[in-house]
Amino acid sequence: MSMTGIVTRNWRLKIAALALAVLLWVTIRLSDQGGSRLTIPDVEVRVEQLDPGWVLTGPPSPARVEMTVTGPYGELLRAALAKPEVVIPLETVEQEDLVLGLASEWVRNVDRTSVGIEEFAPSTIRLLLERNIEVEIPVSVRPTGRLPDSLALVGEPRANLLFVQVEGPASAVDPLETVFLQPFDLGGVTGSGRFEVGLDTAGLGRVTVKPLTAMLSVDVAPRQSWVLGELPVEFPEADADWVIDPGVLEVTLFGAELQLSAIDVEGIRVAVTADAASVRLEVERNGEARVPVGLSGLTRWVEGAVEADSVTVRRAGPP
Repeated sequence: MSMTGIVTRNWRLKIAALALAVLLWVTIRLSDQGGSRLTIPDVEVRVEQLDPGWVLTGPPSPARVEMTVTGPYGELLRAALAKPEVVIPLETVEQEDLVLGLASEWVRNVDRTSVGIEEFAPSTIRLLLERNIEVEIPVSVRPTGRLPDSLALVGEPRANLLFVQVEGPASAVDPLETVFLQPFDLGGVTGSGRFEVGLDTAGLGRVTVKPLTAMLSVDVAPRQSWVLGELPVEFPEADADWVIDPGVLEVTLFGAELQLSAIDVEGIRVAVTADAASVRLEVERNGEARVPVGLSGLTRWVEGAVEADSVTVRRAGPP
């Protein structure tokens, strides 16, 4: 490589290093004549070996300080370039708000046998802490999507975990009522089985969860249909002279045989879902009203279909 290439390669980095060296040299030369003295700016302050019963709510305040050191010229230069830091051991905590005076023995990356730590500015830092708690929280399953048309659920998909261990700051853990599994898409199920599903830790911040996965059991069976027969269309708020046409509708149920056999047939209802006042207004204006109907009384794993989704309401006799 040519001499010009050697000089120009990484020239910005070389200029910055040269400027820092000149600045440190000038600072040291201008220090008092009783000994070399250097102020190192922007020294990081951090905490380690924290009492496990506590967590920091934020960084130390301030998180960076100035540190004045004394010693031979070369050692001071070496200390400044070594990026010193102040590392606070906090093995025992007794309160949430601490103000600590910085100590020279907390300084790292400086050879204290040849360099003296004279002072810090500011000389104290503040730490805000919070209790760290560990509790058991219930696990919730989140099935999504629909099974293939040929299958039906026999029961609720269930996880092998009822509770998980949750650890973190009290302010983050206390509001948690449950920890969800990742959404599980039923559309991909081809038969009964056990599926590994991760716990959803998104948005939990500094909260940790153990374990991080669970086994989800999904029990399915062939989907069957059962024609329940014709049920009367109910409209409890109807006027006494209103006629519902048709007055009965055929209902078909769908699901696994176990669920169909357990359903309470007497509790299934077909009813108008429209507001009576709105129906009354339309009947008075147009002579009749077309209104929607719905099915109630089904269990979670049984579906139902009505032969028509709406009926006509009119007054009895000639308009």
